[in-house]
Amino acid sequence: MPETETLYLSVIHAGAKDRMVMRSLLNLVNGRSSGVLWELQDGVGGDVTIIDVDSEQGRESWSELHKHSTRLVALSVDKHFAADSLLLKPLRAREFLGLLNRLAAGETAASAGSVPESAADGSPAEGGVAEDASARAVPTPMEAARLTLADHLRRQTWQGPVVLTESGWPLLLIDPGSGAWFYDGSIGDLDPGQFARPLPDSAGVSLTSAELVERIQGHRQRPLSELKWYAGLAQLPGRLHPDLNAELQFMLAQVPSEAMQNESLHRLAQILLRGPVDLTELIAESGQPEANVSVFLNACYASGKLLINRDWRAAGF
Repeated sequence: MPETETLYLSVIHAGAKDRMVMRSLLNLVNGRSSGVLWELQDGVGGDVTIIDVDSEQGRESWSELHKHSTRLVALSVDKHFAADSLLLKPLRAREFLGLLNRLAAGETAASAGSVPESAADGSPAEGGVAEDASARAVPTPMEAARLTLADHLRRQTWQGPVVLTESGWPLLLIDPGSGAWFYDGSIGDLDPGQFARPLPDSAGVSLTSAELVERIQGHRQRPLSELKWYAGLAQLPGRLHPDLNAELQFMLAQVPSEAMQNESLHRLAQILLRGPVDLTELIAESGQPEANVSVFLNACYASGKLLINRDWRAAGF
């Protein structure tokens, strides 16, 4: 078995949330496929240094260290920040780990480059870890015929405001651009069975901004993450989504707010926060039925919270 190399990642001026995400992602993949064990450290001196340049202190540190280091990465909300290697906020798993994989292979930060175009526009990037590696994949006609509301929301089928017009559904207005949906009832009033039925993409009828403003009068505005979560919970009762299987490992960088409302789901989320586990391990550690664990993973997947390691089985050979 190849010897594992330890590399140190210095993180300067980054916020607590970004540090937590980085640490969780490193725990997910450490030593599994690249033969590299990354360790996070404060202050300068690491093999690679990430600097949050969105503060005055960060920009000063960047200006000083940039003169002496070729393994320097800028972290910023500004996609135009002048850096040879740039990670954009909010931090995304594919871009972060993809960059570290290239740096671990011996590239300088400059040659490793910035966020790949394919990743920047939301399409899948290469690598074993992704929040959702199929979000933008074009479904085959057979796959499209089986897509549920949760699948459409995860895949971003509708880029602009839509109203659902499918028979049997109540009036739902969805605005992906603002991350909101509108419904004048309670989430409990929705029929769980509807979420499990296939929904054609034509069920979402496009609205102009003016039409949306007119239609939402009298309807309560809700976060779209709520609809994604409950649609994911109900889309496959007792069964794991076909995109997820026992060959994968799963992890969360944070507890979904919706999971905090249920003790069993909160317990599952806490296990996934501690480190990557596969389906069998999650069932055993939680002591919960496979059906409960499956719908929980489905909800995390649908809402974009689930981190997935696709390479760990192969790395063991």
